[in-house]
Amino acid sequence: MKKAYDIFIWCVTGLFIGAIFLLPESVPVHWNGNWEIDRYGSRYTLIILAIIPILLYYGMLLAKKVDPKRHNFQSREKTYDLFRYGLSFFFILLCCFFYYMTFFPKANGEKIMLLLLGILIIGMGNYMPRLPQNYFLGIKTPWTLSNEYVWQKTHKIGGYSFVIVGIIIAVYGLLELPYSFIVVIVGLLIDAVFSFIYSYIHINVECVYFIYSSIFHICSKWNVISLNDYISGEYG
Repeated sequence: MKKAYDIFIWCVTGLFIGAIFLLPESVPVHWNGNWEIDRYGSRYTLIILAIIPILLYYGMLLAKKVDPKRHNFQSREKTYDLFRYGLSFFFILLCCFFYYMTFFPKANGEKIMLLLLGILIIGMGNYMPRLPQNYFLGIKTPWTLSNEYVWQKTHKIGGYSFVIVGIIIAVYGLLELPYSFIVVIVGLLIDAVFSFIYSYIHINVECVYFIYSSIFHICSKWNVISLNDYISGEYG
């Protein structure tokens, strides 16, 4: 699959760059909060968008090789590669979206964009719990990077929250509900803040557990408290 996708992404990149010369001189490059085109630019600005998928694809490969925690990828390499394929393919679809809107500026860009984004977030959330601890991809807080157990717990609950946010965004796209732009921003922001707070709380729980376990271990070693007394609740 890897070689096939390598060939595919090179061919697609070549097609995108070649197609730029077939586009009008001015193309839509920005949409406002109501998903209306509010700015046009030179067709050559799409060159940047056309090369993003291949830059992302090989950039993530380089990141995996230089990551200080690259040894973690040995058992979860397929999961990381799925993120490489998925993210790069999303930007391929995003590039197709810009090309499509160039020829059909009256099309419902909001519905298309929300569906693409919702599916991407759902897919990321589904595989996020399997993501190994690393410095380049995932929920990176001081506490998830310093403690692998906190990384796993945060990405497990973060995966669920990603899926929920993704479903909400996709539903907004399908039903064409109002204030979708605000919903996307607020939903992603809440998800980020929630993951940050959750990892902070969990690392403190781990610290408290470690302290109590250490005290109990020392007390048991010096016969201050026996294990049977501790279990039966007779101590104290």
